[in-house]
Amino acid sequence: MQINGSKALVTGANRGLGKAFAEALLARGATTVYATARRPELIDIPGVVPLRLDITDQASIDAAAAEVGDLDLLVNNAGISTNAPLLGASTENIRREFDTNFWGTLHVTRAFAPRLAGGAILNVISALSWYAFSPASNGYAASKVWHSRAFC
Repeated sequence: MQINGSKALVTGANRGLGKAFAEALLARGATTVYATARRPELIDIPGVVPLRLDITDQASIDAAAAEVGDLDLLVNNAGISTNAPLLGASTENIRREFDTNFWGTLHVTRAFAPRLAGGAILNVISALSWYAFSPASNGYAASKVWHSRAFC
């Protein structure tokens, strides 16, 4: 995919890997980079278009898709890990992980896929999604593993 001259959107771009993706897209010549976060006022990347997007809120997803319009690249980076074991006392944090990592990413993908004219979708995962090395990581792994197979 040609980055130079492209229009991209990065979820979870207020810090960490999402911020690095947004900065790299600008450095490689993307014309417009929408850097999204639940709290866009925390985005401090010169040259991006900060945009509110809570991937667990369908109204927020719809509003962002309407504002952005057509897109060349969608980077699904937003995610959470709560260290919740699948067989722990509560499923509350496991539900949060699935609402964010699985359902949130799926809803964002469904909202923006029709707006990609020959573009690409990058679903960000980590090695922790392939290998649950402890009971505290198996909820995260279960919520993220679909990304590696979603579009095969």
